[in-house]
Amino acid sequence: MDINYSASIIIPAYNEQETIEECLSNIIEESKKFDSEIIVVDDNSNDQTIEIVEKFKTIKLVKLDSNKGVGNARNVGAKIAKHEILCFIDADVIITSNSIVNLIKKLNQSSNIGSVSAIQEMVNLNTKDWSSNFVCLKSCYGFENVEKETEFSLCTAEFSVVSKETLNQVGGWKPLRNAGGEEFYLGYKINQLNKKNYKIINASYKTSYVNLYTRFKRIIDRTEKYIHIFLKKKKFDTEGSFATFNQFLSSLLTLIIIVLILFSPILDKSLLIAGILASSISQIVVEFNFLIFAKKHYGLKMVLFSLYGIHVINLGIILGVVYFIFRKIFFIK
Repeated sequence: MDINYSASIIIPAYNEQETIEECLSNIIEESKKFDSEIIVVDDNSNDQTIEIVEKFKTIKLVKLDSNKGVGNARNVGAKIAKHEILCFIDADVIITSNSIVNLIKKLNQSSNIGSVSAIQEMVNLNTKDWSSNFVCLKSCYGFENVEKETEFSLCTAEFSVVSKETLNQVGGWKPLRNAGGEEFYLGYKINQLNKKNYKIINASYKTSYVNLYTRFKRIIDRTEKYIHIFLKKKKFDTEGSFATFNQFLSSLLTLIIIVLILFSPILDKSLLIAGILASSISQIVVEFNFLIFAKKHYGLKMVLFSLYGIHVINLGIILGVVYFIFRKIFFIK
């Protein structure tokens, strides 16, 4: 054990019976390398999650009386943690050797570092739905060429470290009922403290990715909830976010195609075909590097599926923006 490093490992869990046992076994082995405690906060699961966690006698289990969302569960764990450094790991994540220690080392380098996140490996633990491979690609794209570390706009929810002091200063994780998007809010609030968020390559993890339909619904929700943050920042994000300049261009091209189709009854056919063709070719140019990335990992079949999946993701962003504007106009909270 390295006594120079210490951290409280916090794992929020809700109906995680299929993944949490392997996750905890993996984390326990890593936790032996430094002064640590492991806290599982069960968000009122109705499956066998609690029974599985109770098999591990060294783990602190907190049982919540009602389901209030993953952000709230993380905050509950943070409040009872005994160490200053907090390591958040999702219950469907498998971390690589020495990852936690390497995250802590980076966080301790400077008081200007607010959070340090691990990088996703190009591995999808969900083997039940092929479309989840596309979601995996979209999540991992942009990090393959990182040589050591990269400044990032988010604090990755799946696996990251942050000090208790910093977390308290920003008011904790945003307590949303539906998982997804809390990392945008936390990363933004950390930047507001003039601190930086990093991703490093010597800390990584594998996880399960949701199918494309679930991702589509989450994208709508995330866009609507967090577009005000992007408007405040007045700049595009780094790769790994859905607020990059390329993502904006791609979504705009999908919107143009949708508008052309909606107005097709009143448009000249040659103009309609030319507009759709030009927009489609432009979109392939914008997404070209991603399509090459998709072919590298999953072959030509994934490239063809990606041409469809890109529009699905873009449509989710468009609908999220529309919903945001609708709520602003009609003062809906």
